[in-house]
Amino acid sequence: MSRKQTRSEARTEAFKLIFQCQINDEDPNYLIDLMLEESPESLTNINYIKTVVLGVHEKNEELLKDISDNLRKGWSVDRISKVSLAVLKLAIFEIKYLEDVPHKVAINEAVEIEKKYDDPDNSAFVNGVLGGFCKNL
Repeated sequence: MSRKQTRSEARTEAFKLIFQCQINDEDPNYLIDLMLEESPESLTNINYIKTVVLGVHEKNEELLKDISDNLRKGWSVDRISKVSLAVLKLAIFEIKYLEDVPHKVAINEAVEIEKKYDDPDNSAFVNGVLGGFCKNL
């Protein structure tokens, strides 16, 4: 029997899939199937992963606007690293659409993913954008 995957691990898998979709313009369902072959423990959280990945794919333009609306004056989405963009989309989707994910959890997890997969200094930027987004809700 394979071990159970934690929600944090599932969130990281979802982030990786969102990142891949944005870089390679791949079909998210295809990428989810590949992920399940590579990480069968993800079956534990497949509903969460599918909801987030497919939701971010479907609401991409809305999420980009949410990010853009919470940037400092003079900044644009084009200046944000691809990793930070995927992290922000994931967290904002969770905050807006998943009632079982507290805002603080979404923000803290996003900051941790950012530290692990991008320049750790960008974590303050991600934290600031998400904090501003939550204030404006």
